[in-house]
Amino acid sequence: MKLLILAPGKASKSTQMIFEESKKLFDEVDLFAIEDVILETSEEVKAYCGDKDLSGYDYMLPRIDSKRASFGYHVVKFFDLINMRKPYSAEAIPIAHNKFSTLFEFRKNGVVVPDTYFTSSKKSAEELVRKMKFPAMVKLVSSYGGKGVMYIESRQAAMSVVKTLNLLKQDLMLEKFIENPGEDMRGFLIGDEIIGMKRIAKKGEKRANVSAGGKAVTYTLNDEEKEIVFKTAKILNAKICAIDMINGKDGAYVIEANINPGLQGITKATGINLAQRIAKFCYEEAKK
Repeated sequence: MKLLILAPGKASKSTQMIFEESKKLFDEVDLFAIEDVILETSEEVKAYCGDKDLSGYDYMLPRIDSKRASFGYHVVKFFDLINMRKPYSAEAIPIAHNKFSTLFEFRKNGVVVPDTYFTSSKKSAEELVRKMKFPAMVKLVSSYGGKGVMYIESRQAAMSVVKTLNLLKQDLMLEKFIENPGEDMRGFLIGDEIIGMKRIAKKGEKRANVSAGGKAVTYTLNDEEKEIVFKTAKILNAKICAIDMINGKDGAYVIEANINPGLQGITKATGINLAQRIAKFCYEEAKK
C-alpha cells in the first residue's frame, strides 16, 4: 500500500507527525512539496514531482494551506480526474480557504453563521461601516490561525482599517460580533469520529486561537454541536476537517472550517494521537 502526502515545502510539525505515523502502516509513504508538482496536458494529463509519477498511489493526503490554495486546487483536480482516494475533492479548497466562501456555503445550506458582509471598494466599505453596529470582527478572507482577524470596537477604528486595507489592495470582510465568554469549540472530524476541543482566549484577547495565546482544553461536543460538524463536513464533502464554533445567547454559530488543521494543540489538550488516527483512517480508506 502506497500513500502520497502533498504539503508545503517547509512541512509543518503536524504534517511530519502524520508522515511518521503513516510509515508504520503503509509499505511506502512519500511526502512531496505541493509547489514542486508539475501538471502536464499533452497526449494525456499527468502529474509528477521530479521523475516520480504521482498517479501510482493508493491514497493521497493533501495538506494544502491558503497560500497555495489556487495551485493546490488544480493539483487535487488531477487526482479527482484519476479517481484516487483522498479525504476531499478539489472543490473543497476554494471554499475552505476563503472565509467568506465558507460562511456563504454554510448559510446557503442552512447552517447558522454570524451575519457577514463582504465588499471590495473603499467607497462601499465606508458605506458599510457607517451602517454596521459595533463591536464587530474584521477578517481577511484568506487568514488562518487567528492572523488577519481583528476585533474592532468602534466605527472610527473600522474606518482606519478600511483605509489600511485599501492601501494593501485587500477586500473587506465584516462579521457581526457574537457575545461569548471568549471561548470557541473545535470539532475535529476523522471519518465518522469527532474529537472535541475548547479554546479559551487569554485575558484581554477576543481570539481564542492557540497561536494568539489561547489555551486549548479537552471538550466533549454535545449532540447539536456534533450534528453541526457532520453537516458542515458534508457540505465541504470532506472526511478530515476541523469545524470551529462559538456559542452565542441563541445557540452555536459556525465561524470557520479548516481542511488543513493543525494537530499539536488538540493533541496536547486531549492526549489523543490524532496523527496516528489520521494515518489509520487513510490506510483503511486505501484498502477499499
